Amino acid sequence: MRITEDEGRPAVDSPGIRLRNRLARFRFRPWVRLLFGFGTRPLDGFWGWGRGTPIHRWYLDRFIEEHAADIGGHVLEFSEDRYATRHGGARVTKLDIVDLEATNRAATIVADLTKPNAVPSAAFDCILCTHVLHLVGDYPAMLAEFHRMLKPGGVLLVAVPQMSMAAAKDMPWIEFWRFTPVGLGLALEKDFGPGAAAIRGYGNSLTSAAEIRGLAAEDMTERELLVDDNRFAVEVCGRVVRRA
Repeated sequence: MRITEDEGRPAVDSPGIRLRNRLARFRFRPWVRLLFGFGTRPLDGFWGWGRGTPIHRWYLDRFIEEHAADIGGHVLEFSEDRYATRHGGARVTKLDIVDLEATNRAATIVADLTKPNAVPSAAFDCILCTHVLHLVGDYPAMLAEFHRMLKPGGVLLVAVPQMSMAAAKDMPWIEFWRFTPVGLGLALEKDFGPGAAAIRGYGNSLTSAAEIRGLAAEDMTERELLVDDNRFAVEVCGRVVRRA
C-alpha cells in the first residue's frame, strides 16, 4: 500500500476547495476557543452538525474533490446521490444507489452486500463508499463484493473515520469499527492485492480534538484544517483500483 505522509495543502487544488477555504476563513469563530477546553460534554453532540460543517465531512469532501476525475461511467453510491452527480457530472453515464432498505425511494438496488446478492459482477466503473464500512459488522465480506462488482480498472473510493465520536445508543445505527491508515490499507489489499491501495489520513491533533469536542469546520482556520498528521487523522481515505 502507499500511505501519504505529507503535511499542508491537498495534492490537487480545485475551485471547490478554494471556495470552501474562503468560506471557512470568513466564518471562523475564534470566540469558541474560550469554550474548547472547559467541561466534559461536547459543544455539539451530533458531530458538529449543529454548529456548521462537521470536521470529518470537510475532510471527506476534500478527498472526493481530489479524486473527482475517478467518478465516471457506471457509478455506485450508498443511500443517496451525495457525490456522484456533483463531482462526476457528465462523466457519469449511469448511477445506481444501493441501500439495505426498500423504503429508500432513491435506491435502485436493494441488497445486503455482505451476503449473496443479485448485483452483477464487473458492473461498475466507480464505487463510492463513504462512511459505510465502520457501520458494517462483516466489512471484509463487503470489500470482497466491491472487488467482484468493479470492472477491471474500476476505482473504489472509500472513507472511514479514525478520530470521532461514536453513535449514541439511541441512534438508529451502530458503529463497529475505527480504521487507522495502515489498517484500512491492509483491509483493502486483502482482496485487491499488494500495492493496489493509496491511503491518506486527513486531520491533525488539533482538528481531531475539535471533532471530538463537537466543533465544526467553521470554528477552525484554513491553516489548521490543511495540516495532515496520520497519527491523529480524523478521516482515513483510500483509492484502490481493481486490476485486470
